[in-house]
Amino acid sequence: NIIFLLIILMSILILVDINLLSNSIDAKMMTQSVLRFLGGIIFIVIAQGFGYSSILKFKNGGKAFVIMIPAFIISINNFPIIAFFSQRATLTEPFYRVFLFLIECLSIGFFEEIVFRGLILFYLLNKLAHTKNGVLLSIVCSSIIFGFVHVLNIFQGASPSDTILQVGYSFLVGMLWAVMFLKTGNLWLTMLLHATFNFFGQVMFYLGTVDGRYDLYTIIITTVISLLVAIYTF
Repeated sequence: NIIFLLIILMSILILVDINLLSNSIDAKMMTQSVLRFLGGIIFIVIAQGFGYSSILKFKNGGKAFVIMIPAFIISINNFPIIAFFSQRATLTEPFYRVFLFLIECLSIGFFEEIVFRGLILFYLLNKLAHTKNGVLLSIVCSSIIFGFVHVLNIFQGASPSDTILQVGYSFLVGMLWAVMFLKTGNLWLTMLLHATFNFFGQVMFYLGTVDGRYDLYTIIITTVISLLVAIYTF
């Protein structure tokens, strides 16, 4: 019954033009955010039906956060830091829209982590529990699915090269988030990891202009941090 009512509400939001905000960009961002939060709630109900209620507990908050610090560094480094302080990256949209974009990123993290690190990863773990390297296979397979889903971005106007790049790094960060979740058991902080990665990586491109994001120093810093976090995660 709850799922049915939520689907009806989502259908109304999709089919009916409800202008709660005067600006079309703001209205679109908020509508998409609400749809993802509602969709996430639907999958929470489904997860409970499968007996996966344990994924929803907020476990070992402080300890989990400390374990995830290297992953959060990856998220922060996704921001064009050097370009920003060199004034090659500038915000062109109103500042309040940054908060709307943050809400949208939180909704993406909420929805996608429940689906991919919650339902799909747990399902694979149960299916592959008695196989050799079952945990590793579950992490890799769930991340492949997560990466492949981003192929759909090409139908939203993304170029083939950008789509391939996004599939690749979505696979890699998907494995990172899966390991962080399995290590800590805290899906809520994993959602925050996902949200901050998207926020720092996209906010200046979505709400501003960036000229020359990858200078030599950025490439070196990103490479070093990525290698260190990859070793830590392994």
